[in-house]
Amino acid sequence: MKIVHICEGEGSRILITGPFWQLNRARRIAEAGLHSAPVAKLMDTGLTFQITLYGANRHVLRAYKAVIAEHGGMECPFWF
Repeated sequence: MKIVHICEGEGSRILITGPFWQLNRARRIAEAGLHSAPVAKLMDTGLTFQITLYGANRHVLRAYKAVIAEHGGMECPFWF
């Protein structure tokens, strides 16, 4: 599973991608982000899935911290 944070000016996105057999875990991780900040969610599925959380920069960064903490805490450079 791959988790990427993308900053685009005033808005940001978190992309969670991976194979279909990790979809349940990815949904749990995305729900952690949704509960921590007011962000929106898009989801595409097939053999691979993509879950996108998007919104204002500060909200998406808060959601990114929650997503990485739920995933395992290894990829987050924002622990301050």
